[in-house]
Amino acid sequence: MLRFLYITDTHFGANPIGFHQQPAYPERMADIIQAIQKEVDRHSADFIIHGGDLVDSCRADLIRHVYSLLKLPVPFYLCLGNHDLDRPDALELWLAHTPKWFIGGSPHYEIVSDSCVVHVVPNHWESGLEYFWGQKQQPLFSEKQLNRLEQVVQANPTKMHVLVTHSPVFGMSQKQSGLDRIIHDAPESFRQSIEDLTRKYANLKIVLSGHNHLNTLRLTEEAAYVSASSLIETPFEYKLFEITDVEARMTTHSLDLSGLNGFNPEYIENRSYVQGRKQDRGFLIARD
Repeated sequence: MLRFLYITDTHFGANPIGFHQQPAYPERMADIIQAIQKEVDRHSADFIIHGGDLVDSCRADLIRHVYSLLKLPVPFYLCLGNHDLDRPDALELWLAHTPKWFIGGSPHYEIVSDSCVVHVVPNHWESGLEYFWGQKQQPLFSEKQLNRLEQVVQANPTKMHVLVTHSPVFGMSQKQSGLDRIIHDAPESFRQSIEDLTRKYANLKIVLSGHNHLNTLRLTEEAAYVSASSLIETPFEYKLFEITDVEARMTTHSLDLSGLNGFNPEYIENRSYVQGRKQDRGFLIARD
C-alpha cells in the first residue's frame, strides 16, 4: 500500500496574511511542522506532497529558511503554486535551493510506486509564460506538459494515476456552501483540459489541487476531483491517501495543536463550509 499526506497553501512568510478562508496562523509554522511529523509517524506515510503556495512570496532567503525547517522523516515534494512563482526567476531559485523537492531537477515530475504513479504538474498562469505568475490567473497546461503526462500514463497502463496541480478543477458547489453562488469557480478551458484526460484514461482516477483554501470533492464516473483547505488555517487540516492495487481511499484530518500553551485559534462558524460535509471529506474508489 502507498500512503502519503497531502497539504497545501502554507504561505510561509505572510505578514499579514492575504487571501484566506478561515483565520490563518503562518507564524505558527514551526509548531505545525512538528505536528505534521507526528502524523507521518502515526499513519506510516511514505511521503508528503505540498500542493503549492508553500511561501507567500518567492525570495531566496525565505526559501532557504523553509528548506531548513522542513527536515521531515520522509521525502517532501512540492507542486509550485502561483505565490511560489511570483517573479521571473522563481523556478531557478527553487531548483537551486530545494533540489530534493523536485525529482529529476524538474518542476514537472513523477513519483512512481508499485501500484501508483503520482504526476506533479504545476499549472501555468498565463499563455506564453511558463512557471511565472504575473498579473493574470488563467490556469493552463502547456502542450509539452500534456504530452509528457499522456506518455507516462500510457507507459504505465496497469497502475492507478494521480494528478497533482495547484489550480482547482471545480469551485465549491452551492449545495456544499449553502450560498447563492459557486465559490472560486474554475475557468471552463482549464476544467475541460483535465476532464478530457480523465475521460481518455480510465486509470487516471484522482486529481488534487489547492489554491482556493477549500475542502471540496467531486466524484464523477471518471475520477475524484479534490481541493484542500489551507494547512495554516483553523482547524489545520491535511488529507491522507491510501492506494493499493485495487482501490484508493482519502480521509481528511485535523492536526492536534491543543498542547500549545496560550494558543487559542479562532474559527468562523458561518464559514464552516470550508471544511466540507462528510461526503466532501473522504472517498473510497475502486480501480476499473
